[in-house]
Amino acid sequence: MSATYDDLDGVMGIGQDAGGTVFYLRITAGELTYDRSGEAFDHIQVVLHRQDDAHDMFETDELDQLAAELRRGVLDWYGERLEFRLPTPAERDLIHAATGWPQVAPKPR
Repeated sequence: MSATYDDLDGVMGIGQDAGGTVFYLRITAGELTYDRSGEAFDHIQVVLHRQDDAHDMFETDELDQLAAELRRGVLDWYGERLEFRLPTPAERDLIHAATGWPQVAPKPR
C-alpha cells in the first residue's frame, strides 16, 4: 500500500463556513485497486457534514494539491474556502453523535 497520503487517513476536522455554519469533515486516504485490472492508485476522499444539510463528498485527481491544502487545514470546496482544525476530544464526541463517524484519535502531524 502506498503511504503517500497515509497521514491524512481518518483525520476529522471542524470549522465554520463564511455564513457561520459549523461543519465537520472526515478524510479517508490510501490505495484503491480495480477488481478487473488489478491496477492500484492513490485515493483521497473528503466527506463534509453540515447540520441540517446532506452529506457531500469531494474527490479529485489533483491529490498532491489536495493533500497539501488538507495538511494546512484548508479545503477549497467547489469554490468555497473552508478552514478547519482538528477537533478536541469533546468535539469528537459531538461529531460522532451527529454523523456516526468512528472516533479515532488524531494522528500526530
